Amino acid sequence: MNDEYIQGTFVTLRPATLKDRRMIYEWLAHSDVTPSMIGPPTYPDHAIPTWEEFCDDYLLHYFSDDCPELGRCFVIMANNNIVGQVNYNRIDNFAKWTELDIWMCSEENCGKGFGPDALKTLCEYLFANLDVLEFFIQPSSRNRRAIRAYEKAGFQKTGLSVKEAESVYGHASSTDSVYMVKKMGYSRL
Repeated sequence: MNDEYIQGTFVTLRPATLKDRRMIYEWLAHSDVTPSMIGPPTYPDHAIPTWEEFCDDYLLHYFSDDCPELGRCFVIMANNNIVGQVNYNRIDNFAKWTELDIWMCSEENCGKGFGPDALKTLCEYLFANLDVLEFFIQPSSRNRRAIRAYEKAGFQKTGLSVKEAESVYGHASSTDSVYMVKKMGYSRL
């Protein structure tokens, strides 16, 4: 991977740099989108992370091309404007899957198809360039808008129980996580 932009239908994904880290955190923790994703009143069980907690999760490699197999953040752009961020986490090279996460920078950018297009674009890129065959994402069941957006991007709820899904994909991020999966074609490598 390098500093090249990744073009989707409606969005362009720009590799995030360390200069983007604080801005991406602010969108997650202190924007008008935050209440629809984490924290009270809707998500009292899923606290808003502090800056330090965010940095512990989103390590330096998310903002450089040093270790693409460990995860990477991208700034989502539409019409030359920044609209959000999408990222993938560590790639399991044996199972050929990774977890994705996404959030918009403001409510103004929600409901316009940017999120589904960003997810599709990142999945296609990771499939073609890093041989990732399966993607999962785990929204809260209370986040119906996110679930609809993920379905538009081709994700489907798994038929697995939470316990079964945790044994495959790891610990749930919230008490009511919904595991959603998107599978791509056969390995290209």
